[in-house]
Amino acid sequence: MPAFNRPPEWQQQADRHTELVDPVLTVRQLGRFDFNLKSLVRIDHALVFATPKGGYDPYLPPRRPTRSEIAAKRYSAVYEVDMGVHPFTAELALPSDNDAFEFTAAVELSWQVLDPARFVASGHRDVPALVLGELQQAARPVTRRFAIADSADAERELLQAVTVLGPLGAPAGLQVTWTLRLRRDQENIDHQRRLQAIDHSATEQIRAAERGMEIDVEVDRRDRQQDRLQIERAASYGHQQQELILQQQRWQHEQAMLSSGQQHELALQQGHQMLELQRIETEKISFYQWHLSQGGVQAWALHLAQHPEDSRLVMQSMREDQERAQQAALLASRLLHPPAPPAAVPPAAAALTDRTNAEGRPPPGVTALQLMLLAYWLYGP
Repeated sequence: MPAFNRPPEWQQQADRHTELVDPVLTVRQLGRFDFNLKSLVRIDHALVFATPKGGYDPYLPPRRPTRSEIAAKRYSAVYEVDMGVHPFTAELALPSDNDAFEFTAAVELSWQVLDPARFVASGHRDVPALVLGELQQAARPVTRRFAIADSADAERELLQAVTVLGPLGAPAGLQVTWTLRLRRDQENIDHQRRLQAIDHSATEQIRAAERGMEIDVEVDRRDRQQDRLQIERAASYGHQQQELILQQQRWQHEQAMLSSGQQHELALQQGHQMLELQRIETEKISFYQWHLSQGGVQAWALHLAQHPEDSRLVMQSMREDQERAQQAALLASRLLHPPAPPAAVPPAAAALTDRTNAEGRPPPGVTALQLMLLAYWLYGP
């Protein structure tokens, strides 16, 4: 079989990762004996053959025509079409209700050739431009009805309109999947961001003020609680102090009452003692008055009972009184009667008298009262 030596009329130097806008990679005219194409095309590409009547016969991979089919159908040209999926992103400027502002549509799409024969017959050479043109044609009348600030409503209405329109690129044999996001122009976005920053700043200030008020309220509450606790502690301490003072006063009162009672009892006892002393003194006075009224030996006996140390003086005074009484009696008897011999003194009394005269005090074992009684018996009152 002769080799295929004629150069292609159109050829793209593309591999599997090349970004394409035209899926037709190669266009070749076929000669009468150009039947061997296996070494010239990739197995994952589709082949579209042009017939003499202006038709197109597609051969999807991995199917390839045989030499007999090529010779029998007398193909005049062959198109090599890429069947891969190609992503693409773009931004579109769409009008709003005010010509001074435009929407910006961010479009992300992927396209793939499903019907190579239809795409070759359509004659398109730029698939993204085809799809974006259809999208703009459907979107411009929709976005024109909305203000620049109503981007969300405009986007929702636009998606509904494009969905009603049908699949994009379908007349050209393409399968297109797409997403669209409509947003305001950059100046309006910057303006809204500035407004939002102002709102955020105001909100932060308001929030800070509110939180500050809450903090002030909490601080005031805590201060009030501390003051209340301090007042309660002070009141409790004051109550305890008052109870302690009252207890001390009660104790002092009890001590004072006890001391007053003791003093009263002591005063009563002293009063009783004074009364008893007065009674005793009264009895003594009465006793002394009675004894003094008797005179002589009884008076001296009373003096000697109170002052035993004066026994010598008492005996001397009694002897002198007795001598004076005897002299007076002797003188009287001499005047009235003739003299008579003196009365005899008993020996015991004489001995006692002599002993008392010699020593000046009573003999041992003899009390002053016994001595006075003896003198009273001897000499009379």
